Amino acid sequence: MYLPRGYVPEEDGGTTAEYEALTQRVTLWDIAAARQIRVQGREATEFVDYVVTRDVTRLASMRAAYVVLCDVSGRMINDPLLLKISPEEYWFSISDSDLSLWLKGVNVGKGFDVRIEEIDVSPVQIQGAEANRLMVDLIGDVASQMPGFGLAEAEIDGLPVLVSRTGFSGEAGYEVYLKNSTLHAERMWEAILRAGEKYGLAVTGPLQPHRISSGILAWGQDVDNEMVPFQVGLAAHIPRDKASDYIGRDALERMRADIDAGHHPYRLTMVGLRMEGDPIGDYLSDFWLVAPSPDAEPVGFVTSASYAPKLGTNVALARLPVELAVPGTQVHVCVPTGDSTSRSVPAVVSAFPIE
Repeated sequence: MYLPRGYVPEEDGGTTAEYEALTQRVTLWDIAAARQIRVQGREATEFVDYVVTRDVTRLASMRAAYVVLCDVSGRMINDPLLLKISPEEYWFSISDSDLSLWLKGVNVGKGFDVRIEEIDVSPVQIQGAEANRLMVDLIGDVASQMPGFGLAEAEIDGLPVLVSRTGFSGEAGYEVYLKNSTLHAERMWEAILRAGEKYGLAVTGPLQPHRISSGILAWGQDVDNEMVPFQVGLAAHIPRDKASDYIGRDALERMRADIDAGHHPYRLTMVGLRMEGDPIGDYLSDFWLVAPSPDAEPVGFVTSASYAPKLGTNVALARLPVELAVPGTQVHVCVPTGDSTSRSVPAVVSAFPIE
């Protein structure tokens, strides 16, 4: 499915105008491409606990959590948001890949008593400074009472929805999961637009500057199934004390032991960059190579980059050799010029969040 990534033309302000709407007002995003894969049945908890790295038995019902799924070699399959409706029902709000086939394939061999299916639920995100007040107007005081990563059943314009206090922006926000979305998508969308008028609501795509500055990764762009969680700053999501087994555990524990001993089982790792140069106003059409100096051979590459108005500079996510992944390290990005050449732009490695 296509994911809308921008609405405002450059001549009308482009991403800068959308950034202002997010940080000062409120925005509405169509993220229906984040499909919902439901795992339901008597052994739903046992199955989900087996396919994700974290201990979901500790996750309360009507709460959400960021989770990682790996294959037997420890490489990442997906990093979705997991919604726990009850011990017998979970939704994976997936990143840009097909998780349902993986889950069904796993269960061919394991035989857990569960049903796995993509359901007719499509999410939108309501993100930004006025998100809380808009959500209170839409679903009542329950919106302001929800904790971070909390879930609530509600209605918008009489339509049943599930709401989570989550988002992909680094700002305050919510995700609204519309049930029977093939029937009611336009009705809910219009209801949110009407309620958002007094807050100056703008329809935008996911805002690159905020997610990059916050170190929020985009599947297929920053991270993919050739990478392991330790490469992308997700060590905290690989628990040392999980009681039960899960796919990839043996490989991940061997990697962690190697890392603890100072031997990284990979060459490149994810870092943040503050970049000089002209403001970057659109998504990259390709990866940009990174070198330790202007005349050196490239050793890594930029995966995402954007101009961050709040910081007054370009920010980026990049994969660099472990020895260069130290905050304050100077590197140079090879920025294409449009005539089959490139120019060297200075950049500095930064920790997350990029400030």
